[in-house]
Formats: sequence, structure tokens, C-alpha cells
Amino acid sequence: MGDPHTDRRPIGRRMTPQRAGYRRLAQSAEIGTVTRGQLAVLAQNLTCTGLISATESHLLVTLVNTAPAEAFDKSGRPIIFKSNQQLGFEIGRSAGRVSRMLSSLFDAGLITMQDSGNYKRYPVRNRDGAVVDGCGIDMRILIARYRELDQLVRQAKAEKSAASAALRRYRGALRNLRYALATVTAPSDRVLARIAGRVERVVALVG
Repeated sequence: MGDPHTDRRPIGRRMTPQRAGYRRLAQSAEIGTVTRGQLAVLAQNLTCTGLISATESHLLVTLVNTAPAEAFDKSGRPIIFKSNQQLGFEIGRSAGRVSRMLSSLFDAGLITMQDSGNYKRYPVRNRDGAVVDGCGIDMRILIARYRELDQLVRQAKAEKSAASAALRRYRGALRNLRYALATVTAPSDRVLARIAGRVERVVALVG
């Protein structure tokens, strides 16, 4: 005789070992340690890491903001039950496109999903009416990975800042070189040496 409490709900979305691992990680999230606002900012900034596109970021921000703020409190459960049609309407994309983006976000470990056999989303509530489970889009993995992902964003921004600073130095050195060449009419050995030195500095900056 089987366990009457065993969940026999059919799973609509394909479950890979990687996705199963993300779902286990989501279960370890310490809800209440990160606010909805922090997660929304993180979702906006993830494009700079190359993990997701701007459209996927838009969808992720929409998902975060869909859950009520209290869902991210210690006793909350941030699960989204909106249909792909509704999400698509909110971000200006088709339901099919939303479905594909959700799969991409799942594969990137930015959401997890529990699907019913017909892909319908619905909550499971306790006697007090609080959501305790359900078929939907679970945002807990963003909480579990917040520090890791936030560090990736900081690193990407620091690298971009360093690259921008190097580019500014290169352009400044190039301007100086062009000015020197433009003002030389009969270059002496000293002038040529100065120009050669500037060229070497430009080469060193560019790599």
C-alpha cells in the first residue's frame, strides 16, 4: 500500500538533473534575509553579467514585483501563479515567448518551477489561508543565491569601470600623440625620442 501523502501530481515541464538541483537549493533559502526591493534591483542588474538578456531581466523583475512584499518575510512563500498569457501581456511578449524565457531562467538558476500536468498554476493553502505550496514559479532560489549573484554583478561593474578607465587613458594618450605629430615640422632626435616614448606608452595601455 502506497504512502497516501505522496505527491503524485504530474509534472508538465521537463525536469533535468540541473533543474532538480536548483529546486533543492531553493528549499534551503532563508526567507526573510533579503527584501523584495533588493531582489528587484538584483534582477535589473543581472544583464551586466551576461547571464540573461534585457527581456529576460524584465520578466524576472516582473515576477519579483508580482509577489507581495510579505511573501519575502520570514513566514512567507514567494510563489507566482500568473499565467504565461498574463505575464506576456505585462511585458509585451507572447505567451510562447514567456514560456521559453521561463525555461531559460530555470536553466540559469534564477527561478524554479513546479508545473501541473496541464501547466496550470495554483496555490496550496493551509487552514489559515496562507500559501504553503503550489504549482507555480518559485522565487526562493534568488534568495538562496543572492550573495553569489550580487557579487557577480559587482564584479562585472568593476570590470566595466576598469575597462572604461583604460579606454579613457588610451584616448588621452592618442590625442597627445596626434598633437605632437601635428606640431612637429623638422623633428630633432629629441623630438623623435619623445614621440617614440609616447607611442610605446599607448602600446602599453592598449596591450
